[in-house]
Amino acid sequence: MNLKTNTDLFSRLGEPARMQRLAGYDLFDTGMHRQLDRIAARSAARLQAPVSMVSILLDSAQFIIGHHGLPDTAAQLQGTPAEWALCTRTVLAGSPYCLTNSDTDPQHADNPIMAITGLRSYAGVPLRDDTGQILGAHCVLDAAPRRFTELDVAMLSEAAVDTMRILEQYRVS
Repeated sequence: MNLKTNTDLFSRLGEPARMQRLAGYDLFDTGMHRQLDRIAARSAARLQAPVSMVSILLDSAQFIIGHHGLPDTAAQLQGTPAEWALCTRTVLAGSPYCLTNSDTDPQHADNPIMAITGLRSYAGVPLRDDTGQILGAHCVLDAAPRRFTELDVAMLSEAAVDTMRILEQYRVS
């Protein structure tokens, strides 16, 4: 997937029907965050990855609503610009997205978030609601280069279903 410009990226992420669905969730509920933190911790343990996140992609930013293993500074920020977020690729593709080694991948070698965190590999699956809208992604990241397997993706997909069950409990409209 080639993201030509930030304008293209923002218009694709900011599609009105998708944004309307996102607006229907109480994404700031701390009880929901705790539940999603537990899912992230479970995924990190199952896939033996140091970092796991549940994120929502707004039109210009990734908003982290559940996490495990993030450094305190990253956790306090609660997100990144959409153009830096690997989860953006998962959301726009609408399918699992894996990165083996950001250092050797020309699309990601200069990604600031990978340089800042020291993370190198990524596997993410989309969070799809009951209308088919892709709201975000559930992912794991590792500091070492890593080839993720079909089983890894299947485990993340199972956790994504659990994540959507929790999110549905926090629908406000």
